[in-house]
Amino acid sequence: MANLAATTAAIEKYCGFSAGRIRTVAERLLEAKLLEPGAPGVAVAIKQADLALLLLALASGAPLRAVADATANLASCIPDGADVSVMPEAIKPVQRTAFDVLHDIIWSPDALSVTAIEICETWPEVTFRTPDGVARFVSAGTLASHWQGGKQRRATTIPTSAISLAARNLFGER
Repeated sequence: MANLAATTAAIEKYCGFSAGRIRTVAERLLEAKLLEPGAPGVAVAIKQADLALLLLALASGAPLRAVADATANLASCIPDGADVSVMPEAIKPVQRTAFDVLHDIIWSPDALSVTAIEICETWPEVTFRTPDGVARFVSAGTLASHWQGGKQRRATTIPTSAISLAARNLFGER
C-alpha cells in the first residue's frame, strides 16, 4: 500500500493532474467515506481500489462539492447500460462495473487490451478504448449509443500506460 503523498506524486507525474487538485479531491472522498481514513498520526493508506476511485474522481471534472457523488455514479456505470440484475439466475452473467474494469487495469495492466480510458464530465459515462473499438459504461437503463444530454460532451482521456506507470510506481511489479 502507498500513502497519499506518494499517490499524489505518482498521479501528478504520470497522469498529469495537479497536486493541489489531487489532495483536495482525496479530502472530499475521505469526507464521503469513499476512501478509508488513516488513524491519528498515521497517513492514509491507498490501495489499488482507492487509486481507481481517485482517478475516476479526478477525471470526472465535477466541482468539489459534488465530486464524491460523481465518483460513485461513474464507478457504478455498467456496459451499455444493460442491468443484468433483472435477469433470471440461470442465465444471468456477472455484472461488471466501470470501477471493476479500471481496478483490473490497475492490478494487471498488460492482461487487458485497453489502450485508454475516457471519463465523461458532462454525464456519467466511462469509455474503455481497445484496438478493436470501444466499450461504453453508462448508468443502468441508459442507451449508450445515444447522446445523454443537450450539452457538449466533454471528457478526460487517460492512457492506460500512464495508469500502469503510476500503479507500478506505487505498488511495485506484479
